[in-house]
Amino acid sequence: MKRAVLYPITLISIGLAISGCSSSSGAIKIGLDTYTIATSASFGKGGIPAAKRIAYEEAGEQCKKLGNLEVYTLSEKSNGTTWVDGMFRFELNFRCLRSTDPEFKRQNLQSTPDSIIENRSR
Repeated sequence: MKRAVLYPITLISIGLAISGCSSSSGAIKIGLDTYTIATSASFGKGGIPAAKRIAYEEAGEQCKKLGNLEVYTLSEKSNGTTWVDGMFRFELNFRCLRSTDPEFKRQNLQSTPDSIIENRSR
C-alpha cells in the first residue's frame, strides 16, 4: 500500500525537478549606482548557466534603462542545487557605468570563495 502511494509522489517530484522553472529578484539598487540580482533555475531550464544568463540579461536591461550604460561586474557567486527545491542559484553584483568612466576598465573576474582555509601551523 505504501509503495503505491510513494511511487506517484516520487514521479511527480522528479518531473518537477526536470521541468523548466526559473526566477529572478530583478535588479535591486544597493548603492548609488550599484545593483544586485539573484536568480535561480532548475536543471530542466539550464541550471547555473541559465541563471547566470538571466542575471546578465537583466543587468544589461537595467543599465540600458539608465541611459545605455555598460554593466561593470563587481562580483558573482553561484551555488549548486539544493535537495529542497532543486534550483541552482546565481547572484550578480554590478554597477552601471559609462564606458568613459575611470572606474570602467578591463575586468579580471574571480569567484568569491565560500570558505577560506587558514594554516596556523608554523
